[in-house]
Amino acid sequence: MRDRMFPRWGAALFALLPISEILYTPVTGQTVYAAALASLICALACAGAARIAPHWQGYRVLQWLLALLAIWPLCRSLARMGIFLQQTVFGKRPLWSLLLLLAICTLLAASTGLNRCAMWALPVAWLTGTVIALSGVLTMTQLNLSYWQAPGASLPSQTLDILRSLLPAALVIALSLPDGLAGSASRGMAAGGALFALISLRAALLLGVHTAALLPFPNFSAAGLAAIGDFARHGEVFFAVPLLLCELGRCAALACVLLLPVTRTYGVPRLKPRLSGRNKQRKPR
Repeated sequence: MRDRMFPRWGAALFALLPISEILYTPVTGQTVYAAALASLICALACAGAARIAPHWQGYRVLQWLLALLAIWPLCRSLARMGIFLQQTVFGKRPLWSLLLLLAICTLLAASTGLNRCAMWALPVAWLTGTVIALSGVLTMTQLNLSYWQAPGASLPSQTLDILRSLLPAALVIALSLPDGLAGSASRGMAAGGALFALISLRAALLLGVHTAALLPFPNFSAAGLAAIGDFARHGEVFFAVPLLLCELGRCAALACVLLLPVTRTYGVPRLKPRLSGRNKQRKPR
């Protein structure tokens, strides 16, 4: 049976992309607007890229070009995950060991193919959305509306910063989709962008922009204020784990694109089969 990516899987895969930016994006008074605007631009760009993707699937040169373009966002995602883990949880572990572990996990996930990566993105997206919603509810009473800021002059620059981080990976994956998933790509990007904007707003109203500017991972630190008794005193850990799973899903999808030129079927990393001596048909004499 031929592998098939269903629309809900594709939407979940693209929802992971803006959600992956939550841990690493600085929080200012303009972040909520910048996150929403950048996600909207990416949603439109991904819809257009997904529409033209099936028309060049047969061109080998373009497949190699797309694979090369996937290297930069993939390496960047792995690097920032390794730095985050070293600075928050595994302070005594060398960075290279964390990067090696993350790379192995990425390749193992990518070996199942882009379709299966998208399939696993669906429960990860639901889990992440649930955790984000729960974290927001638990900190609702601590929000300070006086920290709210209207759109300002720094909005375009922060929007460009988010676009530089989000758009390359989004376009690379969108250009690797089969036909008929343009709507799924745009819907998933918009849904993930909405969560991105809301959690940025929560961090700004919870910490204040001046306190958030002093923290390396403000959204992660803000989640630590959501405690459920003695059981979940470290709420930031429960908050960060599903976000890291989103980042691994993003890395796995990019690795699938990187393996695209050596695959047998488009978007599914299966090495080309080599006929053994038993399977070769003998030529008639």
